[in-house]
Amino acid sequence: MVSGIRKVILFAVAIIAFGPMYAEAAGQRIAIIDLGQVLVDSPAMKDIDRQLKELDAKLRSDAKAKEENFRDRQLSLNQQRAILAPEQFSQKQNALSIEMRDSRNEFQMKFRQLAASRAEALKKIEKAMEPIVSKVAKQVGATIILERKQVIFVSKELNITAAVSKDLNRKLTKLPLKLVPLKK
Repeated sequence: MVSGIRKVILFAVAIIAFGPMYAEAAGQRIAIIDLGQVLVDSPAMKDIDRQLKELDAKLRSDAKAKEENFRDRQLSLNQQRAILAPEQFSQKQNALSIEMRDSRNEFQMKFRQLAASRAEALKKIEKAMEPIVSKVAKQVGATIILERKQVIFVSKELNITAAVSKDLNRKLTKLPLKLVPLKK
């Protein structure tokens, strides 16, 4: 019985609290944007990805060459095992292991640097997109803009993705990639 009364009271409080919000939302016009599609269509984003791909390929090539160098040095050290004193071999083995570990860590940091640099470039594109989205929203009379992936169904007239893409692609065609500083 007490539980039923609580439900009624909670229901009444919810109506009082949220009722005006629903009424205000009824007069709003909603627009939908597919931010992922805007970025896919963006020449600036394609330019950033092209630059990153080149840097990534160079980094992978350098890492592979370094690993081959370590492998050759390890083979050479193994061949010297019979002529080196055990302590001397152990010291050289430890030094090589430390050098290999440090090199791998350095390459991992550089790969993380590329990912962080892409994220920074993405922020710049999104920053350039903000006034465009605002302008297009005003043109269509939208007061609320939702991301496409948050909506199950949307009619074409509510979708402002193409208009935003068109203006953004006209405004921002290239973007030089700036590598963010490495954090140690």
